[in-house]
Amino acid sequence: MEQGFPWEDPRICKRVKPWVLEGFLTPYQREAWAWLYNRGENGSNLWWACGSGKTLAALLFLVSGPINERKIIVTRAPTKRQWQREATQYTNLKLAVLDGKTATAISPGVETVVLSWEILADWRVALMSWVGSRKLAIVWDEIHKGKSWKRKEKFVDKAGKVRHGWMDNRAAAAARLARRATRRLGLTATPIRDRRTDLWAQLDIIQPGLWGSSWDFVHKYCDARPGEYGGLDTKGVSNTLQLKNKLAKIAHTVSYGEMSKHLPPKRRQLVYLTASDQTRPASFKKEMKAAAARGKQALFETHLLLAASCKRGWISETVRDAVEAGQKVTVFTGRRQDCEALAKLIRTKVKASGAPVWSAHGGDSLKTRELLVKEYADTETAAVFVGTTDAFGEAIDGLQNTDLVIFALLPWTPGAVTQAEGRFSRHGSSRPVLIMYTVAEGTVDEHVADMLLEKLEAVETTLDDSEAGGVAKTLAGTEDEEEIINSILEMFHE
Repeated sequence: MEQGFPWEDPRICKRVKPWVLEGFLTPYQREAWAWLYNRGENGSNLWWACGSGKTLAALLFLVSGPINERKIIVTRAPTKRQWQREATQYTNLKLAVLDGKTATAISPGVETVVLSWEILADWRVALMSWVGSRKLAIVWDEIHKGKSWKRKEKFVDKAGKVRHGWMDNRAAAAARLARRATRRLGLTATPIRDRRTDLWAQLDIIQPGLWGSSWDFVHKYCDARPGEYGGLDTKGVSNTLQLKNKLAKIAHTVSYGEMSKHLPPKRRQLVYLTASDQTRPASFKKEMKAAAARGKQALFETHLLLAASCKRGWISETVRDAVEAGQKVTVFTGRRQDCEALAKLIRTKVKASGAPVWSAHGGDSLKTRELLVKEYADTETAAVFVGTTDAFGEAIDGLQNTDLVIFALLPWTPGAVTQAEGRFSRHGSSRPVLIMYTVAEGTVDEHVADMLLEKLEAVETTLDDSEAGGVAKTLAGTEDEEEIINSILEMFHE
């Protein structure tokens, strides 16, 4: 590929929204785009801090490829729709989302597909057929998901000879697709989540064959030696300087400190979880029947709890990823029962990291709540705070130094949205904050979003602290709780 700047190529510029090219990109995004453009087919990584804009950078990588190239994005299941929305927002890419474990033929007219790591092995054959003889670009989002080296297994052929064949798993599917691709990009904030051995499979996906076998890698860079109880001990390190020099050539790195220099104080993101992305809750039939007998308010509350329970798996996984990247996270939910269940699950997920987790709700005394907030505020390293919006969404100081906020249950009045966001972007804030609103499709949650957050995405990239007071004006709805409940229940049961 010709050396130069991608934004000077008219063919590429036609694929990117004009306003993105006109001052929207951060300096490090522009730098990375040019770097990726000039690397051509060499294989690359973006090791960027969480919330730094990796998705946009990867979309720019994809639109900078040759004509008629097929494009695949492999990501976490809940973020497939987010990729689809951002592709439409920033480029002219139209992403087809692949769902389910039963693969079907992909239309020849489709240019780009996005699917999850969980179903990659199920769709590999269909993907290969769709690609055909065309060139292929793959973006491996959260590439640490493909860190397993167990791709092949021994078998005895008909002649009685021992051979090695591909296994039917995610790691093998990723490796086989990688060997078919001409351009490859890996995205992660945490390339090494446990030990140095995590790197080999990721590097082999980006540059197949260039890093040798896993055996070669662990002996060269992990000081591999016979284990005390058999097998290999690969916990060590060796040839560190050589490894760092090689990694520097294939990885573009953006630290949290560099990211924070260029991002606005506050960003928003709506995350929609489809039925396949949600955690299957325990049966709520009995609770729903009892709630209906108590009236609309009780029925609405039970619907909210059902929606919240569907999102716990995704939220806890997202919190773990952020904590492992060194971030401080606050999770707000609407009900005490959900607060307790979320905190319990999150503690399990982040236990290995050693990050502290605090949780409280309106059932705790004001003194206790204030003490917990102070402990969280005084912590500079990775930490998690889980609370209810009613208990902490107003007149609370100390949550502003947070990197990621997740609303597990949407506030359902405009005033609650404005007040809750004000806890995180305020005087004394020292970190840019990303605020995620999670919506469980097919639940009452979706109808709350329809009513209150319809226009939120449109202002996501432009709102900052000085405009936060205008958020309520952009939201549909009313402050009359009874009217809101009636409207939502009517929509939900239509």
